[in-house]
Amino acid sequence: MIRADDKSGHFIDRRAFLRTAALSAAALALPTRLIADPYAPLAPRRRARPVRVRGQVRAPSGGIGGVAVSDGLDVVGTARDGTFELVTTADRPFLQMSVPARCYWPIRPDSDDEMEVVFELERLRGSDDRHAFLMLADPQTQNEQEVEWLRQETVPDVEELVAGLGDVGVFGVGCGDIMYNNLEHFPGYERAVSEMGIPFFQVVGNHDMDFEARTDEDATATFSRHFGPRYYSFDRGAVHYVVLDDVFWHGSDYIGYLDHDQLTWLANDLARVEEGRTVIVAMHMPVLGSQHLRN
Repeated sequence: MIRADDKSGHFIDRRAFLRTAALSAAALALPTRLIADPYAPLAPRRRARPVRVRGQVRAPSGGIGGVAVSDGLDVVGTARDGTFELVTTADRPFLQMSVPARCYWPIRPDSDDEMEVVFELERLRGSDDRHAFLMLADPQTQNEQEVEWLRQETVPDVEELVAGLGDVGVFGVGCGDIMYNNLEHFPGYERAVSEMGIPFFQVVGNHDMDFEARTDEDATATFSRHFGPRYYSFDRGAVHYVVLDDVFWHGSDYIGYLDHDQLTWLANDLARVEEGRTVIVAMHMPVLGSQHLRN
C-alpha cells in the first residue's frame, strides 16, 4: 500500500485519498448538472448496511393496525395487533409513522444491526372529520427581538382564531423560512408555536438550512435535530397531508428539486392512500424554477 505524508505529519491512505478526490470532483460537478437540467435523473446513492427494525404502534386500548411506518424510503403497514417489521439501512436518519406530529425515532441499531421501537399514541379528544389548519409561512425571524414579536403578536392572534373555531380540530403548518439564516433561534420559535396550543408541523425553507454544508442531507441537520424528518405524511379526517423538502442545497446555492429518495418514498406513501382521497402537499418553494432555462 502506498502512503503519502501530508504537511501536518499525518499519513494518508492512497486509496482513501483517491476515493475522496473522486467524490469531491463529483460534488463539484453536481451543481452544474442540476442547474443545467434539474430533472435529469441522478443515480441513487449506494445503500449502507441493513438494519432490521421490529416494533409496534399502540394506544392504551392495544395495538393499532393499518398504520404506515417508514424509514423515509420504504413504507410498511402495521398488522392488526400494531406490530411491524422493516428492513432499513444504517444511513437512514429516522423511523417515522404517518399519523400524528413528532412520531419518529432516530435509527440507532444495536451491535447486531437490529432495533426495537414502540410508538405510543393517544387518541384525539374529539373527531377530526371536520378540521382546519393554519398556514404560517416565512416569518423569517432573524434575532431575539423578532422571535419575541412572534410570541407577543402572532401567538395571541392564533389563540383568538382557534377559540373562534369552537370544537373544530385545528393544527398548524410552518411552511418554511422559520428563520432568516440564524438557526440558533429555532428554540424560541418552538416555544412560540407550543404556546399556540395546537399541533404544529414544520416544512424546511431555504433560510432554515446550514449553509456551510456540502450536501443536501447535511444542510438540514440542524432543522432535523429540532423538528425531525424533513419529509413525512400524516392524516386528519379523510385528508392525507404530505410535507416535502424541495429546497435542494448543492454546496454553494439551492434550487427547487425533489431528490430520488423523496420521490421513492412519496410513491410508496401514496400507494397506501385510497383512490379518490384528498391529498394536500405542503412545500416551501416551486419545485421547478426557471433558472436553468435562463442560463
